[in-house]
Amino acid sequence: MQLDGMKQPLQHLIQKYSEGSISLKEQIELSEQLADPGNRNAEEILHDDWESQLESNSNSDYDLKPVLDQVHHRIRLNETHKPAGIHWVQAFQRVAAILIFPLLFSFLAYFHFQDKFSASSVSYAEIQCPMGVRTKFQLPDGSTGYLNSGSSLKYPVQFNGERKVELIGEAFFDVVHNAKIPFHVNTKNLDIKVLGTTFNVIANEDEQSEEIVLQTGKVNVSAKSGEMLAEMKPNEQLTLNIEKQTVSKTEVEASQYSTWKEGKLVFRNENMQQVARRLSRWYNADVVVDDRMLDTYTFHATFADEPLDEVLKLLSITTPLSYKEEKRTSDQEGVFQKRKIVLTINQSKINQFK
Repeated sequence: MQLDGMKQPLQHLIQKYSEGSISLKEQIELSEQLADPGNRNAEEILHDDWESQLESNSNSDYDLKPVLDQVHHRIRLNETHKPAGIHWVQAFQRVAAILIFPLLFSFLAYFHFQDKFSASSVSYAEIQCPMGVRTKFQLPDGSTGYLNSGSSLKYPVQFNGERKVELIGEAFFDVVHNAKIPFHVNTKNLDIKVLGTTFNVIANEDEQSEEIVLQTGKVNVSAKSGEMLAEMKPNEQLTLNIEKQTVSKTEVEASQYSTWKEGKLVFRNENMQQVARRLSRWYNADVVVDDRMLDTYTFHATFADEPLDEVLKLLSITTPLSYKEEKRTSDQEGVFQKRKIVLTINQSKINQFK
């Protein structure tokens, strides 16, 4: 039993407050002890009690002295302005002290959880471009670009300390220069790091390669493991063979690889394997070359919103090839496969192209 005039230990009062069994008189005594600058172990006791209530306290390391100093200051301020002979002011100070203590715990909870909350509250946006459509986008840092048919781009609603986006499919990027914060495009297999540049990326999930074509600036390309693969210069194309895990670089006319964002399909002296691959992407079809002799021929043309059948017709006129569309079949759910076009050599036209 407590004797009148004898103060209870601070640790005991804090424990009773935490358990919800503290009386009004004890709350006043607790608040006064916390407000006493001479009570040098108040911060340590309060910190220990706070950590004991957390499920995991391995990362808790908070300085409670500024909060206690504010409690001391507020109560001293009340005492300084206390008019003599008015007893209700003293009572009000004690009630205010009682209210400050739960507020102190609220501050502790805020300081403890704010770092975890800010780390886990990153919001992401995702753009999904439907088949047969091209979509323009703008990112939080002002960088812009285009998504090609069937592609998707995921990015944070706000860039905090880093600029990273995730790409599936094909996209053209025009990145705002920032020497302090590089811009990263992450694909399934590559990490593309730039400061400020324009470039095209192709990373379709159903293909055995990923491609980067640099138009302006400089790009560093790394594997997902962090291994540096290449540094690119303008008008270079980097191709990753996913199956063989090999990387190759070739010189190209970079501008022709980004004309798709304007609705144009441009070929500049490309062999038929390249033509077939780009036609497949553009029209969401399966265009294959079934004769290696066609690889010796190159194609030069520009198409603007032409249907696939018209492009194939023009190809057969300007190159010694023939094409045939295979019959489309459906799966058990009734979903039809992509159109499959097979390109073969036309022997009767070979002499015309020699």
